[in-house]
Order: sequence, then C-alpha cells, then structure tokens
Amino acid sequence: MELSNEIIAGVSINNVTGITGKSYELRDLMRAAREAESMGFDGVWVHDGMTGRRTTAAYDPTAVLTAVAAQTERIRLCTGILIPHIRNPVHFAQEWETLYEVSEGPAILGAGAGGGKGTIHRRQYGSLAAVRHGTGMDPALLYRRRARIFRDSLDVVRRLWSEDKVSYDGEFHKFDEITLGHARPATMPPILVAAGMYIPKEGAGAHIAVWNEDIAGTFHVGPIAQRSVVDHGEGWLTNHCTPDELAATAEDIEAIGEAEYPGRTYARALNCFMNVDDDPKKAWQGVKNHLTDFHGPPVHDDLVDRWNAAGTGEQVAAKINEFIDKGVTIFQFVVASSDQFGMMKRIAEEVLPRLKRAERAVTTDS
Repeated sequence: MELSNEIIAGVSINNVTGITGKSYELRDLMRAAREAESMGFDGVWVHDGMTGRRTTAAYDPTAVLTAVAAQTERIRLCTGILIPHIRNPVHFAQEWETLYEVSEGPAILGAGAGGGKGTIHRRQYGSLAAVRHGTGMDPALLYRRRARIFRDSLDVVRRLWSEDKVSYDGEFHKFDEITLGHARPATMPPILVAAGMYIPKEGAGAHIAVWNEDIAGTFHVGPIAQRSVVDHGEGWLTNHCTPDELAATAEDIEAIGEAEYPGRTYARALNCFMNVDDDPKKAWQGVKNHLTDFHGPPVHDDLVDRWNAAGTGEQVAAKINEFIDKGVTIFQFVVASSDQFGMMKRIAEEVLPRLKRAERAVTTDS
C-alpha cells in the first residue's frame, strides 16, 4: 500500500508511563488518543518499550492501538518505533494484520532496528535469547547483529502478508509452509522503516551506541539501513537531521529503489520532540529535560538542537514547514513536556493551523 501525499501530523500519546507525570496511566493514554482526534491531529503514535524504558514498563503498542481503533473514527494509528525482531515475526505478522483489519486500514507500522545503550537494550536482546535458552544464542551478539535480524524479520512479515504457505530459510529464521490464512491482507500494510541518527560532536550519550571522531558532528544512515528502507518499506522515518540532509538521503534511497523496483515510491517521515512556549529558551530547555528523562544523560546540546521543534507556535510551524518543503508528509510530534494534555492543546492550536496542507512540493535544489 502506497502512502499518499497528504500531510499526516501525528502526536505521540506517550506509552512510557512515568515520563509524563506520575499519574499517567493506560486510561490517560486512551483519553489522549480521543483528545488528539478531537483536537485535529491526523495520527497518534505509540512508543515501543518492551522490557521497560529506564525501569518503567510500557504497554504492548499493537494492543494499545487496537483499543484506540475502537475509540476513534478517522485518526491514523502509528508506532514510533516498534522493534519487530525482539518478537516472533510470525506471531507479530498476525497481530499487526489483525490491527490493520480492525482499524480498516489507517494503521502505519513505524519499525526500526533500535539503538542506543543501557539496561533496556540488554533486556530486549536477553528476552530474544530467552526463548531459545540453551541454544548458544548470545544477547550481546544478537545486539551487534540487530540490523541484519531486523531485515530478516521484516522480510518474514512482508512475505506472510503477501504469500500463502511461506517457507523461509534466512540467516535467523527458518520454517516450512506457514500461512496467515484468512488473515492475509488484501493490500500490504504500510511500513515506515526508521533509520539514521546524528552523532554528537562531544561523544556518545545514552541514545548513541557508537561514537568515533571520524563521524562526530554528522548525520549518518548506514548502508544496511538504507537497504531495509528500499526493500521493506513504503517510507523512511528519521530524526536528528536538517531539511537538506533529509532530502539528500531520501533522494539516494529513492534512486536505489527506482533502479530495483521501478515505479515504487517512498514516503518521507520525521520524528521530533516538540515544546511550544512564548519563551523559546524555555521551550528548548523543556526538550532537553524531556530527552534526558526519556533516554538518560548525557544529552548533548547539539543533539537537542537537531531533535527539537521548540519555540513559539509560529517558530515551530516554520521549522516543520521547512521539512514539508523537502517532501516530508508524515510527522511524529513527541510531546516534550510533563504536561501531556496542555502541550497537545498548544500544538493543536498554535502549530497545526500554520502547517502547509497542500500536496507536497519537493524542491529541486537539494
């Protein structure tokens, strides 16, 4: 399924309890989804924090979005980002297709290989090895090979969605004649493959797994990640980049895709942390504080500069419109404030009305 050129400005409804207020529970997440729709957002995004993000457990994003589908009417349902390869890909293919049918098509799977460092990543790859305990699987080795496992998992999922009686002999998954049967979708559920990050100038923080001075201060998308977008995605979801960097990398991805899959298009999507305040410095600090809570210290200032959409409503909208001018049509606005509902309201009232809503017009000088 191709994603259209319409602008989808969605808000993360926070699937990480404890980050947005101590009293933010599952019922508040459901309320946030309903209010996002009534406020005029085009989509809601749910984080994936399997095994807990900094000691705080998150709910299963597919189940959460299935519940959201029952309580909303038009809003797009998105994950940003879900890590499919720490799950059984056969079971996940069935789960997501069930959501896709329940929601009647507005679900968008934002999926990525994951990165960073810290306890959560050890737990995630430990859980992947746990189901095969005694087979010699090493969680640390699985983590180092995560980009390849991710590709293998997406390949399994897409083949189960498009073929009957699938047999698979990949590097990490092997099985014979498995089918989703009646649950196979009539059209391919869209996937946004998440890839790319900015490497801070001064060294790695909790969010950056690898740092060296040769790539410090640059936006980087690896070749395996680009191949994942080309082979398994209907679009590319990224962050940390300037509008020109995003456009240049997207054009590289699209050129590879056109050579191998003529006529296939790839949507461009952006993740950013958003804080709207009449004082731009206060808004910027709000983003830094939230990133520190979300990922853990240190969070370098140059990373905050690249990951934020912060300032007055007019300033924030102007920044988002620069990305729209470069062909971005899908946005994940992560509320960078302890006041989930108050900040959602400010974004809805002060940013959304200022966004360019015409079909994307990609500049030709990038």
